[in-house]
Amino acid sequence: MTLRSSPTPLPVPRRALCAAVAIVLCSTGIASAAADDVEFSDGFLIGGQAIDMQRYAQGNPLPDGHYPLELLVNDAFQRNVDIGVRDGVMCLPTAVVRQLDLKDDIRAQLGDGPDACVDLPGLIDGATVAIDSSTLQLRIGLPQAAQARRARGHVAPDQRDRGITAGFFDYSLNHTRSGGRDSTYLGVNAGLNLGAWRLRHRSSISHGSDGRRRDVIGSTLQRELTGWNSQLLLGESNTGGELFESVAFTGLRVASDERMLPDSLRGFAPVVRGIAEGNAVVRIRQNGNVIHETTVAPGPFVIEDLYPTHFGGDLEVTVTEPDGREQRFNVNFSAVPQALRPGASRFSATVGQLRDTSDRWEELRFAEATYARGISNRLTLLGGAQLGEDYRSLLAGAAFNTPVGAFGADVTHSRAQPLHAGPVSGNSLRINYQRYVARSGTNFGLAAYRYSTRGYLSLGDFARVRSDDWGYASRARQRYQMNFSQKLGQRSTLYLSGGHTRYWDSARRHNDVQLGMQTVVAVANIGVSALRYQIGEGHQDTRYALTVSVPLGRSPNTPRLGSQLSHAASGTQAQLGIHGVLGEHRAFSYSLSASDGNGSQGNASAYAAYQGSRGNVTAGYGRSGVYRALSLGASGSVALHRGGMNLGPPAGEGFALIHADGAQGARVGHGGQVRVAGNGYALLPHISPYRWNQIDLDPSGLPIEVELLQTSQRVAPTAGSIVRVEFGARRERILFIDATDALGQPLPFAARVEDESGTPKGAVGQGGVIQLRGAHDAGALIVDPDGTQRCRLEYRMPGAPDGYGLSWSQALCVPLAAPVRGLQAAAPATP
Repeated sequence: MTLRSSPTPLPVPRRALCAAVAIVLCSTGIASAAADDVEFSDGFLIGGQAIDMQRYAQGNPLPDGHYPLELLVNDAFQRNVDIGVRDGVMCLPTAVVRQLDLKDDIRAQLGDGPDACVDLPGLIDGATVAIDSSTLQLRIGLPQAAQARRARGHVAPDQRDRGITAGFFDYSLNHTRSGGRDSTYLGVNAGLNLGAWRLRHRSSISHGSDGRRRDVIGSTLQRELTGWNSQLLLGESNTGGELFESVAFTGLRVASDERMLPDSLRGFAPVVRGIAEGNAVVRIRQNGNVIHETTVAPGPFVIEDLYPTHFGGDLEVTVTEPDGREQRFNVNFSAVPQALRPGASRFSATVGQLRDTSDRWEELRFAEATYARGISNRLTLLGGAQLGEDYRSLLAGAAFNTPVGAFGADVTHSRAQPLHAGPVSGNSLRINYQRYVARSGTNFGLAAYRYSTRGYLSLGDFARVRSDDWGYASRARQRYQMNFSQKLGQRSTLYLSGGHTRYWDSARRHNDVQLGMQTVVAVANIGVSALRYQIGEGHQDTRYALTVSVPLGRSPNTPRLGSQLSHAASGTQAQLGIHGVLGEHRAFSYSLSASDGNGSQGNASAYAAYQGSRGNVTAGYGRSGVYRALSLGASGSVALHRGGMNLGPPAGEGFALIHADGAQGARVGHGGQVRVAGNGYALLPHISPYRWNQIDLDPSGLPIEVELLQTSQRVAPTAGSIVRVEFGARRERILFIDATDALGQPLPFAARVEDESGTPKGAVGQGGVIQLRGAHDAGALIVDPDGTQRCRLEYRMPGAPDGYGLSWSQALCVPLAAPVRGLQAAAPATP
């Protein structure tokens, strides 16, 4: 099996290593008129007769034909183009040149014919054009003076791939059995793509001793509005929460999508951390819905793969241990300061009805609009309004960029008419701060403070008050949050995060604090932390922990030995465990641990997880005294398309279907588990929308008769698209011909090989071996057809391959007279 990195690949050697001259020939691949003349010495060609090396003096020229190439401008990928070569000269079409970011006066000099050839170096002083035949890339160099201004990372709308018509569903299944009770959770994210429209449905089903519950997180129909850099959404979703508090609604929403902007013009799902004592079940709720559930191994855990939610709304995290004990804590977060670049803007408009997700709201009709605009490098203005039944609120604010950090401040005024009381009004003030000091490694990721007067009601508060007068008691009076980290030297980090909330008409307070430090001493990772969490209604506890982790070897897959000592109100606990990964691609992970503490009967647990090409599975077992707990989990995706059905890992919002018919078994990417299935497709999850994604196909392990026509493609999908990426592959019989000349000497190295019709068939390899693709049962080849060593050989396929699965044949190349140049031109005309 060979890669088609060049239309005329050199044969695979049988008996000799590549000589120095072969390395030069293999690595030389740029054909450019600006290249310096290169002269090769035929004294390095050992064995047989020398050939004319002049045709390699300008690199590895492409034979005549059309080639799909990657267009790189100043080493930055732009798009895929088709380029023609005739008589060894490349034609750069006008249509391709018009796609370059050129100034208007240069564009005006181009002709009207899209297929006309353009001499770009002659048109633009300092421009260069070259084909790299080793990578099939068209490289264009443009001076800055000739380029139109365009943001870095820009992907033009006509280059974006809306994808194909297809359907899919992601699933996350988790089953636990603890204390004789069974609990099952199934989360589903299903979708159907029709052109530019994306139909999505997210829901979860929980079944346990308390019965069955189904939560609908959202059902939406969505598409992009390219001209506005925004998304249109219809159905059940949540408002963005950038300025006003996020609320669940059913209706219509149009909002800016920053992903459609280049990286250089871009102005949050939070990370959840905690510590588990056993194989614990972690449930994360937002607005009353379970948005994520998973089983984690004992010890510290980090969940950073939540679906994107919105900028407002606390996450309620519950960690359930095998014996039924629970830890509860909140992850508070708010919008970062809304600073925008000068001239940039962001907007949203929502019309609909509040959606009750917790049986505590009255489903009011409402409308919301927000707008923010960058005025200068230092100032952004923002505002918004909410109107509902007997409710209205107005917001005004600004974001400031200063030498000491970024500040955001806004004030919201609300006026409402509850059913059983007179009108109430009030104000809410919010101040945000963000600062990163690279010199000292100090980062205030988010620091926020909000104060609300007694009469202030958010739209959610008002919906609760309209439903129940007791809703007044749950209104927040003041809230502050902090997320701070500080580097200590080169190997240590101190972090602090948490928040504090006080309520009107209630003495209840809520505190969540995490303080810790991570450091590396020699090969050991050491961490100390303190976590303030909720253990019951109105009751809180603090857990102090010391963790140490050391590797038990030097290999990349070596296991690590970890120990943990923790103390809380329930007592002191010590834990010892080992965890590691197995397999060439680290797909299998495992963890074994045991713990003991004050008054406990000892705990033991085992946990394993496997990330496969068709999904992920987890399993865990734990024992704590008389309690036994077993957990099983599976997650993945199923894609339905015109080529059939494919299974894969969890796909997320959008994914790519790799089509490489004939290359079944090829690995997608390097080091991953995704492979081309029997139907010629592979599901590659998690591709970035509105960005160029490079997708590679690794041919290692394919049969030698399979040739990949491309091994790398690039695609820029739209949000939520299912893109189909084609990789050409063909299966041809390969014959290795051990050929000699009339004197029994090897044929000239690197001499061209053609069939009798003049079709290129490669070149002579080391030791006179010719690798012939697409071999017939019998046939003939012409070696060095235009040179002085011109000869003809006949071959025949053997009856069976050798012990290595290769087909070999021996042949004698019979000398032929050198071709008479210009013979046809000199022939007399036919009367």
